[in-house]
Amino acid sequence: MKISRSIWVLLANGSAVLLIYVLTFLGSSGLDNRNRALWFHFALRAIVPILGILLEFVDSQFAKWVNVGYFTFVAVKLFGMNFFVGSDFYIHCHFNRQWVFPLAAAGVTYFLYSSWWVAQPTAPRRA
Repeated sequence: MKISRSIWVLLANGSAVLLIYVLTFLGSSGLDNRNRALWFHFALRAIVPILGILLEFVDSQFAKWVNVGYFTFVAVKLFGMNFFVGSDFYIHCHFNRQWVFPLAAAGVTYFLYSSWWVAQPTAPRRA
């Protein structure tokens, strides 16, 4: 169980870091590795998923809160951005669908951290 959770955390948080990298560097005017402001911006946005990966592999009790909380925060932030968008239909539909993916990642991560769905070993009943 811990192996599948560790693989999921590595894939989910690793893809979040990759997405942050692409949006930070390729979203600007090309890939400029010498711009320190872009590296600082990337470091501030990517520190929480990287911290979640590290906490998962050292088996910390705070790994659940960091990993589930990060994707929940991103989903709530994107859902909140939906209310501040103008009346343009394309933008409205884009933001409506955008928050579903981090919310699904938060749900899967919470499901893998919870133990209510794992069958507890029971003692044999005596007749």
